[in-house]
Amino acid sequence: MLLGGHLVLNQCTKAESCVIYPYVLSTTNRRGKHDHLSAVRIPDVCPRNALPRGAELSMAAGEFVEVYKDQAGEWDAVATCFFLDTAKNVFLYIRTIAQIIREGGFWINLGPLLYHYADVEHEISIELSWKEVRANIEKYFDFVEGPEEKIAQYTGNPGSMMGTRYRCIFFVARRNARSPEGASRAVF
Repeated sequence: MLLGGHLVLNQCTKAESCVIYPYVLSTTNRRGKHDHLSAVRIPDVCPRNALPRGAELSMAAGEFVEVYKDQAGEWDAVATCFFLDTAKNVFLYIRTIAQIIREGGFWINLGPLLYHYADVEHEISIELSWKEVRANIEKYFDFVEGPEEKIAQYTGNPGSMMGTRYRCIFFVARRNARSPEGASRAVF
């Protein structure tokens, strides 16, 4: 994912400038014998051309809390897509996001609450309902759009006979003035 992100963010100079074959190894649930050889042109929008001059994006390898723990108030916005449920402790993710976004900044989110570690033996995981997650988010953010449910087709070959759809929570929230509080033992 880091190599793909680097390609799109730093190397592509126009929309649809690269051709990839993402389904080449997906040989099940095909309607036609050559469906897995479908080409896809990326990126659909070139970030370099879509962002204003001087805008910056961040991409980092590593565990989210560890990478961003010392960047208090350094970000104008954070976008999370299919991300919150990757946390073993979602409270820690919410507090970290609140810590790194400056007052008045934005958090944009889309994703389900699938909780990746819920059924993994010998792993600690906190699986909260949306109502519980929302209450914690509202400590540090005011919703300006949503939250609302959106249906999202998860990655896959659109020509496949099989697909995965999620009911996701979408919102745009503005960071309020409340300082992040509490502490959690990091579980990596």
